[in-house]
Amino acid sequence: MKRFATACLLALVPGVTATAENAGPPFPRIANCYAVGLRPDSTPKDIEEVARFDLLIGGVWCNWSNANQRKKLAENMAEVRKRNPHILILDFSSSAPYAYPKDANFPKSGWLLQPDGKHILGWPGTEMINLTKPEVLDWLAARSVASVRDKGFDGSFIDCMGGGFDWWACNIEHGEAYRIDADEDGKPDDRKELDAAWLKAKTELARKVREALGPKAVFMANGAGEWGLPSMNGILLEDRLDYVLEGRHKWEDVLREYLRWTENAPQPNVTTIVSSSGLEPPYNAWKAMDAKDREALLERGRNLKDRMRFGLATTLMGDGYYAYDLHTRWRGQRWWYPEYDAPLRYPKGRAEKQADGTWHREFDGGTVIVNPTSFDVEVRFADRHRDISSGKVSSDFIIPAQDGRILLPTKEAEVAGAIPDPKPLFTLSGPEPVVERGDRCLLRLKGAAALFDASGRLLTLTDGTHPLLDHLVATIVKTPWRDFAYTECRHEVLSDGHIRFTGKRSGEGITVAYQQDVQFKEGALSVAWRWQALTDAQFHMFRHSLDFPISLYAGGRFKAGDAGGVLPQDRSAQPRIAGPFRTITVTPLGSPVVRVELSADGGLIDERHYGVNAYRLSSSQPRRAVKAGDTWDFSFTIRID
Repeated sequence: MKRFATACLLALVPGVTATAENAGPPFPRIANCYAVGLRPDSTPKDIEEVARFDLLIGGVWCNWSNANQRKKLAENMAEVRKRNPHILILDFSSSAPYAYPKDANFPKSGWLLQPDGKHILGWPGTEMINLTKPEVLDWLAARSVASVRDKGFDGSFIDCMGGGFDWWACNIEHGEAYRIDADEDGKPDDRKELDAAWLKAKTELARKVREALGPKAVFMANGAGEWGLPSMNGILLEDRLDYVLEGRHKWEDVLREYLRWTENAPQPNVTTIVSSSGLEPPYNAWKAMDAKDREALLERGRNLKDRMRFGLATTLMGDGYYAYDLHTRWRGQRWWYPEYDAPLRYPKGRAEKQADGTWHREFDGGTVIVNPTSFDVEVRFADRHRDISSGKVSSDFIIPAQDGRILLPTKEAEVAGAIPDPKPLFTLSGPEPVVERGDRCLLRLKGAAALFDASGRLLTLTDGTHPLLDHLVATIVKTPWRDFAYTECRHEVLSDGHIRFTGKRSGEGITVAYQQDVQFKEGALSVAWRWQALTDAQFHMFRHSLDFPISLYAGGRFKAGDAGGVLPQDRSAQPRIAGPFRTITVTPLGSPVVRVELSADGGLIDERHYGVNAYRLSSSQPRRAVKAGDTWDFSFTIRID
């Protein structure tokens, strides 16, 4: 139990004292989400593995109506606490938006209905519940109280407490159309009114739980906003970094929210980041996959260590806990990595952003570096350090894009690491105009650079100082909000230096092929698509879009066609800011001017209305009907002053 021995010896380490600031387990602090598997029949090996974690969020199970099982589970929990005095064990008390229909204690009046009186399915096996009913809030709060007072947990965890209505959960497995009638007047409810009602209800639920539990029990929720700070000891930021890697969220936004909670929530602060491998199993892998396929999937996920390191290094920028597992649909593996045992002890101060875009934080035992950028970064120390991940000893390290490292000072002789540096390096400058590595392509643009993934999606366009644009994609949906999948993606660098991406987009029996040409021409970045329908199709929406990050452009000016003005600092009153137009010029504060030309009419949307911190430039063709063999084109031309 090396981690716990380290904690006990802190008082003997020169310059390190046990204070309120470093109370709790030493760093890294490792959590397990939902399925650690602590049971009445857990073996000594199970107990040993479970006790390595510093925080358990659910995953502790027994038949609570069986007195013998309760007694044995209590003994196992006591043994885990004996092995790890720092551990906090929280019960997964409930999920705010849904419940199991077989729960006899759930109020019969509490189900969420459609105008025709039908129920709505939630997460597989559950049905959606109506948070506007006081009896539902009382039922949810009572479950949290029972977790602590009756079952012996250190606290309660409530899932799915994000502000607003849980649209994502309705019929999640099958995607069937639905309508909401929360007030049961036989008419569909307004979307904004539902969001407001659910936010009010969740705020009240948080207050009721804290009041009932008292000040000492730990209360944690998944995804609550600032409204939860007075009541909660922390939140779970579930899959947020996975969304960063997919290009759906900004890393800086995730860090900002994480630090807000680690620095302001009541102690003990249990704010946790959980990341995953990104490998998506079926909802019930135990039934849908055989044992061999399950094991192969788990092994692939366990070995995606760059994703694990990126999440861990990000988490260490604040004082929270970290978990890494397979996927939202299959959490709780007891995977353990050498990085988790790094003797960092406690932080010396706050994390700091460096000029190269990386973030560093100094600990008693060493330095943690996270590189959230899309480019590889070289880091030099005055003295030698050892990389926990690779074993490399040097004063010079490469931190790959979207990766992280724990580096400990050492007197050891220099040695090469077990993880080779990436080649070729993705850097802003270099002799080659196009650099390929893995499934990504870097196009250098005379002081700027554009990075694309294997499908042709723009991950970032930077002038070397600022990420000017990102998330340039084509979105195709038939059933609302389910984007078509990319298949058969390929790319080649042509003789004139431009990149050609090809592939297919498929969904719901529909397939379209695309050719996407990217080139730097006459001082501009040109991205042009040629589409061909391979089947007859009726699209709900066909959209090409490009994002201007809020963090850079808020408060800047824009001119779009005949319209113009200031880009709003706060979310605009209406989603649409301007449109239609074919040309837009955006002038951020203290950054280069960006001009974009579209081949079809477009609009500028404040995408914060839909959960994305960006002004989205998009050209949409709603309800487009095509025949097999039809072709059509679209292009963006981007100039940076």
